[in-house]
Amino acid sequence: MKKEVTIAWSYILLFILYSLTAIVYNLINETAELICMRIAAALINSMGVTLLSIMGIWLVKRLTNISLLTPLLILNAAVALVECFLLANFYSLITPSTLFVLIGTNRNEAAEFFHSYFTIPIWFLLTSFLFILFIGWKHRKCTFSLRLPEWMTTKWMKMALLFSILSVYGGLNYYVRCVRYMTSFQMLTGIERVWHSVQITQRDVKEYQKYLNLVQQAPSISLTKNESTIPYIVLIIGESTSKWHMQAYGYQRQTTPRLMERLEKQETVLFTDVETSHTVTYAAIPDIMTFHTSADEKKWYEYPTLPQIMRSAGYHTIWISNQDSFTFGPDNSTVSIANSADVTLFTYQRHASEERYGYFDEAILPLLKGQIQGNESKQFFCLHLMGCHRRYTNRYPSSFAIFTPSDNHNLTNYNQQKTIAEYDNCVLYTDFICNEIIKLFEDKDALVLYFSDHGEEVYDTRNMCGHTPQNPTPPMVQVPLWIWTSRQFKENHPVTQKRIENSKKTPFNTTHTPYTLMDICDLESMEYDEKKSLLYQSQ
Repeated sequence: MKKEVTIAWSYILLFILYSLTAIVYNLINETAELICMRIAAALINSMGVTLLSIMGIWLVKRLTNISLLTPLLILNAAVALVECFLLANFYSLITPSTLFVLIGTNRNEAAEFFHSYFTIPIWFLLTSFLFILFIGWKHRKCTFSLRLPEWMTTKWMKMALLFSILSVYGGLNYYVRCVRYMTSFQMLTGIERVWHSVQITQRDVKEYQKYLNLVQQAPSISLTKNESTIPYIVLIIGESTSKWHMQAYGYQRQTTPRLMERLEKQETVLFTDVETSHTVTYAAIPDIMTFHTSADEKKWYEYPTLPQIMRSAGYHTIWISNQDSFTFGPDNSTVSIANSADVTLFTYQRHASEERYGYFDEAILPLLKGQIQGNESKQFFCLHLMGCHRRYTNRYPSSFAIFTPSDNHNLTNYNQQKTIAEYDNCVLYTDFICNEIIKLFEDKDALVLYFSDHGEEVYDTRNMCGHTPQNPTPPMVQVPLWIWTSRQFKENHPVTQKRIENSKKTPFNTTHTPYTLMDICDLESMEYDEKKSLLYQSQ
């Protein structure tokens, strides 16, 4: 009986250490409708991992007479302590981003970090956590002396518990990893998060550095003409935004009220026949940001990037992104292109495998404000939004949850109605963000160009939601594009303004973005082809 009590309470102690920080994380970071599901997943995973740990400890003890319980408890306590610190300061757990930042930290930065974040309240929190662990360990014999109910020690009950826990745990992990193909950090135990973070960081940092080196080795561009007099050029790249769900393109819901207002005031020109060459970001961005096309024999990184082109024209180039600061394999091409700008800023240091509510696009705005300079220098901004990327509920704050499944719609499936409502809220929030960006340039000689890297199918032409490179649907390929120009721009560049207005029905592919911006800025080079510009037919 004493042995069984020791095993039972060892299981409970390990289970608490495995699940505590994950539960706290989900409570403070998840949306109300998903908290129960996320916490349940974390509890199930912790129960399974704890059971496997206890079985491993028992097997090692039996074979070698060495007990791993104490070292395992100490290790998990240390991980939990670190995660308590991360939760208190950054609302985060141990993730690849944590390690990525740690790798890039020097001694001075580490000293500043220690001074800034190890405050008196944090010391009190960590000390209290250690004190509770010490008291629990000191009185462990009293805990282990407690008796279990007789029914819990029967053979059939132990077998039933063992089978139930392993079955539910196995089913959950199969669904997450083999069906969803993801690593759900918010449900893992601390030890698992450390393991996956190390593996992901080692793999993807190498890919990130590889693509960064390739971009830096690209040949520079030599301009044969540079007559640009536009002080501010702003390129906003949206994410997974469908024109099929934009009020400005005839959608029944009022998803773009601010854009509609600027169209009515004739501040903005809406383009009606625009497509993307690729329906996934990692393939679309290299074609958008270089002269490369899918028909070229040369690789995309053998061409200068758009920030490098604009720098050659005398622009100070700034890339501000609310997307991932590093990601999986080839997806790092976007991050590498971003780093070809003079200044590269990410709203958050995060890996693509990390997902939580609260990474909103509005975080770009203060960074953008801090980079806008006076008219003494020309500036090119590339703003990369998270836009309408799935999971849609994570892309907008609760104040923008305007559309609901109960709204009238032509679908009877509740889950589809819910997904569509969430997506439309994303479009509404993106409309707000773009309008806030425009406000920062209203008193300047500026042009703002917006389009999405690709579209999204949201039960419009096919019974599916998302985007795919194979057999894409029209909503995935057709993307929104508009150009806003300030009053000063219209006065100072009347010919360009007229050409923009006359081009709104011109067929265009976003892979020709560099030619369009060079045309607008009156730039030419050996690589330049005026026929590929959006404004070419209006000459």
